[in-house]
Amino acid sequence: MGLKREDGMSIEIILIAGLPGSGKSMLMEALKREGWLIFDDFKANAFNDSSIFWHSRNYKTLLMALHEGQKCIVADIDFCKATSRHEAEKVLREQIAEITLEWLFFENDFHACQANIMRRASQSIEDNLRALNEYRAQYQIPIGMRVIPVWRSGEG
Repeated sequence: MGLKREDGMSIEIILIAGLPGSGKSMLMEALKREGWLIFDDFKANAFNDSSIFWHSRNYKTLLMALHEGQKCIVADIDFCKATSRHEAEKVLREQIAEITLEWLFFENDFHACQANIMRRASQSIEDNLRALNEYRAQYQIPIGMRVIPVWRSGEG
């Protein structure tokens, strides 16, 4: 995965889609230890509370990191929507013409995600449950994509 910069180095990016409670943050923490730069909840607190990919406050930082050859991972629950995924790809390809994107999808398992959210010691449980209910019907994983099982407590 990735593209070659002028100096021959590879630019790599993985975009992660998954419902709240699926294990995105757990996976990213493991990948961070392997040297990946993490952009979790990429669209959170975007300019004007926009859901547009390039309105993220981290957008310029992401582009700079990619151009510097940093391996990057971007996740956002809004990637559960196909339109959001298409927009992210379009924007990234416009900025880095030869970029190769890899998508990772967590399975659409409402009950496992709900159980994970309920186990969290967090003040945002209600917000996460609301988001889970909002996104679960919209989350359709394209055929042929890599699907990761929902993380389950006690499995590591």
